[in-house]
Amino acid sequence: MEELEKLVKGLKDENVELKANINTLQEDNLVLKTKLLHSEQHSRRNNIRILNFQVDGDARDGDALGDEIYEKALLPILRGAVSKKRLREVPSREKLICSAHLLPGKEGKPNPIICRLVNNYYRTVILQCKRDFAPRSTAPHPSTRPPPYRYPIFEDVAAELFRFSQKLAAHSSVDAAWIAGGAIRDRLSGSESVLRVKSIFIPIDELLA
Repeated sequence: MEELEKLVKGLKDENVELKANINTLQEDNLVLKTKLLHSEQHSRRNNIRILNFQVDGDARDGDALGDEIYEKALLPILRGAVSKKRLREVPSREKLICSAHLLPGKEGKPNPIICRLVNNYYRTVILQCKRDFAPRSTAPHPSTRPPPYRYPIFEDVAAELFRFSQKLAAHSSVDAAWIAGGAIRDRLSGSESVLRVKSIFIPIDELLA
């Protein structure tokens, strides 16, 4: 009987140790995934994503694509930024855009475009000034709302980050969720406070608790 009790105690101690090891591994895995996400997002820090931009056959990639984006989508914003004294002068296409390329898209719709800018400051200015100066659609729209953007421009974010923001926005306790500066921010229903999401690897209900 005494030997059996020792065996049971040994098994219990071993179980406690295994659980502690599992918790440590889970914590290490969370840290690793967070570092990988931050690294991926950091690599996109100078990028913008442009939608609904119809590209001619001769401007599918490279310099020609960058030229079209600069003239049609970005130049009005840059001029507006100068008028608001966010920029001293309008940068030339060569001093603004490093590269541009098309992403795979849905059939019948223009391909999304990733545009890499020279620095993060230009990206910040474009994203902050687009509301007032980005070209807008001339199609009929409800008079109570501004016309939609002709070429919607967003931060280029990791797919995992974007999916989590969409799930968070759909949660019943959340009034709004968005991405700014590579981080997800949210506002709870009935609150004016804006919160920054600590980690996308925490269950949403636990995150909001």
